[in-house]
Amino acid sequence: MQQAAVLVSGAHVVYSRDGDHESQDIWTVRTDGTGDRTLFNAPVQSERLLGVSGPWALVSKWLEDGTSQRWSVRPDTGEQFLLSDEGSFVNDVVMVPQGTERVIPYTSIHLFSVTLRGTNLIDYDRITGDPNSYFIGVNAIADSVVYMIRGEPPTSPPAVLFAKPASGGTRVQFESEQFYTHPAGSIASRLIYQRCSGDFPGLFACDVLSANLDNTGKVVLAGQPANEVVQGVTTNQVIIRRNLVGNDQLVAVPVAGGPEKPLITMTDNEFVDLIVGDLIIVRRQSGTWSLDLNGTLTKLGTIVGDSGFIAVGDSVCVTKVTAVWCMPLDGSGPQVKIADNGKVVGVL
Repeated sequence: MQQAAVLVSGAHVVYSRDGDHESQDIWTVRTDGTGDRTLFNAPVQSERLLGVSGPWALVSKWLEDGTSQRWSVRPDTGEQFLLSDEGSFVNDVVMVPQGTERVIPYTSIHLFSVTLRGTNLIDYDRITGDPNSYFIGVNAIADSVVYMIRGEPPTSPPAVLFAKPASGGTRVQFESEQFYTHPAGSIASRLIYQRCSGDFPGLFACDVLSANLDNTGKVVLAGQPANEVVQGVTTNQVIIRRNLVGNDQLVAVPVAGGPEKPLITMTDNEFVDLIVGDLIIVRRQSGTWSLDLNGTLTKLGTIVGDSGFIAVGDSVCVTKVTAVWCMPLDGSGPQVKIADNGKVVGVL
C-alpha cells in the first residue's frame, strides 16, 4: 500500500491507497485510529483524492473509456453526489470561499461551479473554436474565481489572466494578450500576479503587479529589468526575489504598493521554502533559517530539507531524504527527528 494523499475531514482522516497500476481506492479512518474502511471504491481504473471541504471529501475517478468524473462523498454518512462527468481531463477541484459551499470541478474547456451536492450550476466561461487553448491555474480568491487561459502562440493567446465573481457576472482581463500573465498569490481581495515577456516565471523577465479583483487599483510592485519572481506573501507584504545571477536580492513590498525593503542577498543555492505569518523560512547550505521582515536571520537547525516543508503549531517540519525533522520557529531548538522512514504529508 502506497499512501498517496492524506487529508482531514471533520473527525475522519481520508486517504488514498494504491495497489497495482489499475487500482486506487479512497479510504477513511477516524482520528482516534478506529473504523478504517473503504470510502470510495468504484470499479474503475483509478481514483484520486482531490481535497476536503468541511465534512465532504472530493474525489476524481477515471472510467474505462478514458473519461473522468468528480464526486463528493461524506465519510460520516457515506453520502455520494456526482459533481461533474464532463471531459477527460482531470483538474483539481477548487473551493469557493465565504460560506458558499460550492466547488469548481472544471474541465479543460468549461469553467463552472456547483454545490457540494452537485446542484445549482453556475457557468463562468467556456472555450470554443480554439482546440489549442485550455483553462489552467483556476483558484478562488475572496468572492471571485481567478483563472488563466493558455494557448499555443502564434495561433492562440499565450497565457491570459482573468477573474469573475463566483456568483456570476462580468469577466475582467488583467493584461493584454501581448504578455504572459500568471497568478502569484493574494492577500485578502487583492490579487498578485506576474507579467512576463515569455512563458513560465523564472525563465523570462517578469514584473510583479497587484490589483483588486475587478482590475482597479493596479500597481507595479517590482519592475526592474532583472527577472523578479514572487516567493510568497506575509500578512501584508509580497516577498520577491530579484535574480541577479548568484547575488539575488530578496525584498518585501506592501501589497497595495509602496517602497520595497531589502531583506537579504541570496546565492543560487539558497531558497525560500515556506512563509509562516511574517516569518520567511529559508533553506541554506548551513541549515534551515527563519528571516523576519526586519532582515534578521535566525538559525532553526542544521538540517537542510529537500521536501515536505510545513508549519506545525510553533514548529516547522521538513523531510530530508526519508527522515522527518521538526524544529521550533523561534530558534529555541533543538531540532527533533520525528521519523527515520517517512515524509511530511499534512497537519491534524
